[in-house]
Amino acid sequence: MSRLSSITRGIPSGSRMTRRYFSSSRVARDHILNTDAAGFRARALDETQSKPVLVDFFATWCQPCRMLTPTLKNLTGPESQYDLITIDVDEHPEVAGQYKVSALPTVVAFKNGKPVNKFVGMLREEQVKTFLGKL
Repeated sequence: MSRLSSITRGIPSGSRMTRRYFSSSRVARDHILNTDAAGFRARALDETQSKPVLVDFFATWCQPCRMLTPTLKNLTGPESQYDLITIDVDEHPEVAGQYKVSALPTVVAFKNGKPVNKFVGMLREEQVKTFLGKL
């Protein structure tokens, strides 16, 4: 009897560790979560970036932020017309101050390196889609 057989003897075959699973899903490379000031500048302020970049200013203690971020993730990414960056205002207050973030959540849309629109507060998915349609 092989060593693996003796180890797994008595364990139902469906739960043995020998099963392998593969996934072909793509990694969301256009979500830059919890970036710092340098990452923000490199992506959102890139003048050659024609794809709009949404910058989600949030805080870990902010409940509306926790509700909004999944909606933003669903509407942005590699298969969409929009990218997403998230910035924790407690960790990077200098970036939040530069864009006069005074309430959370605040989402600022950048295009070609310049802020073009923003919203403050929790929005439903339909409202976020309307916001995106205006970019």
